[in-house]
Amino acid sequence: MEFPDPTKGTLTEEQLVKDLQAGEMGSFEQLANLYQKKIYTLSFNLTRNISDSQDVTQEVLLILFRKGHTFQGKSAFSSWVYRITINASYMKLRSRKKEPKVSIEDVLPAFNQGGFQYEKIQDWSENTESLLFGNETRNIIQKAVDLLPDKEKVVFILRDVEGLSSNKVGNILEISIPAVKSRLHRARLFLRKKLSNYFWEYKARKERK
Repeated sequence: MEFPDPTKGTLTEEQLVKDLQAGEMGSFEQLANLYQKKIYTLSFNLTRNISDSQDVTQEVLLILFRKGHTFQGKSAFSSWVYRITINASYMKLRSRKKEPKVSIEDVLPAFNQGGFQYEKIQDWSENTESLLFGNETRNIIQKAVDLLPDKEKVVFILRDVEGLSSNKVGNILEISIPAVKSRLHRARLFLRKKLSNYFWEYKARKERK
């Protein structure tokens, strides 16, 4: 009679990564389970396309399967995975036929009809990671985010949407923490400039009622 191995399935991520580096592909499935959702979410935030995000997820997992043993440990394994995901997402965007650019002014009328609760987002430009938005409001904000330059956009997504620390974002993008903070500051100022007037307009209408 065989007894189950009490240590099986309890390996830490660090040990799984070491096993992957050593060419033990049995650890790949567990790492894939750990990272699949994270890869898909980040890719979707960058591409805004379900099909593209699914493709990127498969591509990244395939890279991890084929090249996981080449990971040198110079940064955290998670930073390496995020970096591969970002690169694959931008390659997907470049290969995709460019869609017509949408001006934020074209979508703001829908924003004014969103029925969101202003109190939840009045300070969103300084603390976006803790916000809860209605679907229509999120769509409008996403349109504004899409207008950001790529360098500011990816920092904003990693820092304020994914909720990663400045240090983690710096490791992923291989830039300094001051550079992360500078790009995030520019992104927040850009978004605040694009959207704050409409937040105040909505609040003023509510106060007049």
